[in-house]
Amino acid sequence: MHTRREFVAGSLALGAAGLASPSLAADKVYQMVRIDGLAEQAVGAEMLKEIYTRAGLTVEITAMPGKRALQEASSGAKDGETLRIFALGENEPRLKRVPTAISSLRTAVFAKKGAGLTISSVEDLNPYKVVVVAGVLHTEAASKDVPDVQAVKDSEQMFKVLSAGRADLSLSGYIDGLSKLKALGLDDIEALEPPLRELELFHYLHESHADLVPEIDAVVSEMAGSGELAALREEKEAAYLAAI
Repeated sequence: MHTRREFVAGSLALGAAGLASPSLAADKVYQMVRIDGLAEQAVGAEMLKEIYTRAGLTVEITAMPGKRALQEASSGAKDGETLRIFALGENEPRLKRVPTAISSLRTAVFAKKGAGLTISSVEDLNPYKVVVVAGVLHTEAASKDVPDVQAVKDSEQMFKVLSAGRADLSLSGYIDGLSKLKALGLDDIEALEPPLRELELFHYLHESHADLVPEIDAVVSEMAGSGELAALREEKEAAYLAAI
């Protein structure tokens, strides 16, 4: 795994070699938004800072509720969205997608340790009592056909329901679920492998910065091809969980 020091060193090397475009060397601090309260978004923000450093740019990222974040980015009040799914670009023409995915949202199944369950598809959820957080679209979509599904107000309540045996399974983002379990001190629950679903997450820029899209994508694409992007994600996820 690459260390943070190695990534920074790589950034300096790129800059010294003149690989960053002059258009990216401006003094502007780009203002991005991310969705508040989600581990995957917090990890993505740290990844994006590293990517912008590699591109010779400075970025600041503000956490907001999802709807407000989208409004700020699409209106141009902010320069872009840190991470969103592919479909956002189809529905928000003023936001321009950087083509190479930066990360992904893994929908994971959580169960009591020792339950011995194997879940490899959404159909495998059907025989079980499932609990999800109301309003979380990716987990609601995965459980929409489950006969016995309960929606609760937040992750804390969801995992307490599972821990108490009032549900067999719960669904959450992989890193977000692990972080919530650690914060709650619940060590009787585990994430089943592999994740149930995985959605690619992309960086978006407001149309006023559309000229930066190919420049940022060149950096992301190079890092993805070399394996550095996956290593960076692993590093940032580990750091996020360690800080809880």
